[in-house]
Amino acid sequence: MEYFRSWFILDVECNVYLQFAFVIYFLCIFTPQPVVCERGMGDDVTKTFPRYVITTDKSIQRQVLCETQKDGGGWIVIQRRAAGDVDFYRDWTAYRDGFGSLTGDFWLGNEAIHTLTDAHPYKLRIDVRIDGQELFAEYSSFRIENESDKYRLRLGSYSGTIGESSVGRGHSYSNDQRFSTFDRDNDRHASNCAILSHGGSWYNECHNSNLNGIWLDKSTKGVCWYDGKNWVYPDYTEMKLRKLRPSTSS
Repeated sequence: MEYFRSWFILDVECNVYLQFAFVIYFLCIFTPQPVVCERGMGDDVTKTFPRYVITTDKSIQRQVLCETQKDGGGWIVIQRRAAGDVDFYRDWTAYRDGFGSLTGDFWLGNEAIHTLTDAHPYKLRIDVRIDGQELFAEYSSFRIENESDKYRLRLGSYSGTIGESSVGRGHSYSNDQRFSTFDRDNDRHASNCAILSHGGSWYNECHNSNLNGIWLDKSTKGVCWYDGKNWVYPDYTEMKLRKLRPSTSS
C-alpha cells in the first residue's frame, strides 16, 4: 500500500512539473521578443511591426516607445500629446525623471534623453496634426547636455512641412537654450517663461514652439508653433529621436 501511495505522489509531482515546464516553454516560444529600435525595422516589405512597439533600451535601462513606420521607423518617442489626459505643467524633477505612460501621453525624461544623445548622434523629428493635416519638422542633429548645464539643447538644421519661414523660428528658436520649469528659471527672459507659457521646455525669450503647454489652449500658453508668420495650434504632437547612420545625416 505504501508503495502505491509513494508512486501516486511521485506521479502527481511529475505531472505538475511537466505542466509548469510546458507553460515556460510556451511563453518562450510564443511571447514576442524585444526588438532593437533602429531604422529599417518597419520597411513593410521584409519586416512588418505594429506602428508602436515597447522595448527596452539597454543604455538607459528602461522601456521606451519605438515608432516603427515613419521613414523606415526606428524612432524612440520622447514626447507625446494625443489625449490631453496628462498635466505637463511639472517641476524640474518630473521633467528630469519623466512622467506619464508609454501607452498614453508622456515625457521620457531629460536624464534619459541626455544619456541617449550623449552616447550616439541622433536626429529629431516632430510630428503634429493641425486642423486634420499631418505635418512634421526634422532636425539634422539633436543632443541635450547634462543636468549641470541645465540640459541645454543642441539642435541641427531644419527641414519639413510645418514651417520655419524665418531662420531661427519654430523649434529652432530654442537652440542652445537651457531647460526651464516653473521652479527652475534658466531662460533669457526677465521673467520665468515656464510660468508665462505654462509648460516646461528649452525657453529662450520665451518660445516659438510650446509643445508642452496647455492642451488645446489657443494662446501662447497652449500647445502652439510659430513659423515666423503665423501661430498654429496642434491637437497632436510627437517628438522622437533616431540614431544617425555613420557619416550620414539620415
